Amino acid sequence: MAWQSAAPASDLEDARAWLPLSVGGRDLVLAEVDGTWYAIEDRCTHAGCSFSEEGAELRGPLVECACHGSEFDVRTGEVVRGPAEYPVPTFPVRIESDRVEVDL
Repeated sequence: MAWQSAAPASDLEDARAWLPLSVGGRDLVLAEVDGTWYAIEDRCTHAGCSFSEEGAELRGPLVECACHGSEFDVRTGEVVRGPAEYPVPTFPVRIESDRVEVDL
């Protein structure tokens, strides 16, 4: 894994529930939970629906896929409620100077 520049840190100020972006050829969403940013792949593991494009909801640490209602913990990627059976890949996030970086 290697740290990759993802976005200007100022983009986080405008992010509401999350910030969708593409890093190293992967579509991700960054989500803030209690002042900490987390990155997860922008695809539900059940049917491949995009969280950012399909209107998924973020409530605390949980993202609910709008397609079929699967819920995942953005901190760990773990399935909280199915029908999804597999976790969503997660990636470490850090702020370096004025850049958001993701470890892919």
